[in-house]
Amino acid sequence: MSNIVAADRSISSRNGALLSFAFIAGAFALGTSENVIAGILPELSASFDVSAGTAGILVTAYAGTVVVAGPILTLFVNHLSSRRVLIGSLCLYLVGALVAAVSPNYSTMLISRILGGLVHTTIMVVFMTTSMRLAPKDRQASAAARITLGLSVATVLGVPIGVAISQAFDWRWAFLLIAILTAFSLAVILRAFPREEPQTEPVARASSLDSLRRPQILLGVITTALAAMAALTLVVYIAPFLTTSVLFPSWSITWIMLAYGIGCILGNSLGGMIANRNLVYALVGTVTATFIALLFLGIFPSNGYLTVMLIVLLGLAYFSTFPALNTWIAQSSSDVSPNLALAVNSSAFNIGIALAGVLGGSYINSGSPISGLPIVAAIPGGLAVCAAFAVFMFFRKTTSIKTPLR
Repeated sequence: MSNIVAADRSISSRNGALLSFAFIAGAFALGTSENVIAGILPELSASFDVSAGTAGILVTAYAGTVVVAGPILTLFVNHLSSRRVLIGSLCLYLVGALVAAVSPNYSTMLISRILGGLVHTTIMVVFMTTSMRLAPKDRQASAAARITLGLSVATVLGVPIGVAISQAFDWRWAFLLIAILTAFSLAVILRAFPREEPQTEPVARASSLDSLRRPQILLGVITTALAAMAALTLVVYIAPFLTTSVLFPSWSITWIMLAYGIGCILGNSLGGMIANRNLVYALVGTVTATFIALLFLGIFPSNGYLTVMLIVLLGLAYFSTFPALNTWIAQSSSDVSPNLALAVNSSAFNIGIALAGVLGGSYINSGSPISGLPIVAAIPGGLAVCAAFAVFMFFRKTTSIKTPLR
């Protein structure tokens, strides 16, 4: 799958636009499915007659499968055409969504979550590398940003929509919506995705794995994990931080998080545009901006208006790191396996989120004032800046990674 797309000339501009829209819709479906469980835990707990803690394992099962299975599955299907991989993976994801919608018991629901998590990463990385291959060389970061836009919008709108559907009708309808979006993406790919692909020498699995040892890829992956750990250390515990440290009323949290989500969406698009101009400077700049936002939140923890502004800035800065990091890693592995490198990067992102929960939870449980949480989050943020500067120094010393993803 290192030669993912057929000759780009075989795709008309109309089909290219249709594919792009289908990829965004598919990414939105995956993002909604990944997060919606958190919003409907009470309904799931009552429906399956299990505790809320047991129902919460459905989130862990999905995320854990994504982290472990994503790179492994991507490695084993790396020799196949992207069309086959996408069709097969989306079919399996569609089955998982439908099984979730009709699950008669908790065990069946758990199986459906594992099915979805199994192919989540593979679908996302093929969406991304395909979009980048279809884009002009000076628009590849924006192409990557369009895919993460689907996830960003799902974070802001997908979960509330799923919760609203569950409350108005039944939680099963939320998974039917996910199935419909997945089916739409699959139908477009069946129609518009090119069947013929260039005949090139397949890359051996050993070579693909060995490429992950490249300094530029390792540094990019480390930056992704540390940036996620930094931002999410605060975001996961944003409600107690706002109500305890800044003394906001609990009803305001929804509106503040909506503002944060809008910042995320804007940051995702802005990050793509900046990275189109200068990829490495965008990588360093966006990671540094994330660190600065956390640092200022720690310095001014009780200023209400400033806190809201900084939280929006945090969302904008952190989500603007995605296009630059994904494009850097894809270009750094373009001669071997961008799909595998991006799959590993996706796992690093999820590991960073898991570590954020541990770091933030440990700090809060220690009895320390929660107003200091942004400073704690800034520690991995500062390490992310160091890793990003290491990327910059590596780029300055070598000219080997200048070929756009084709």
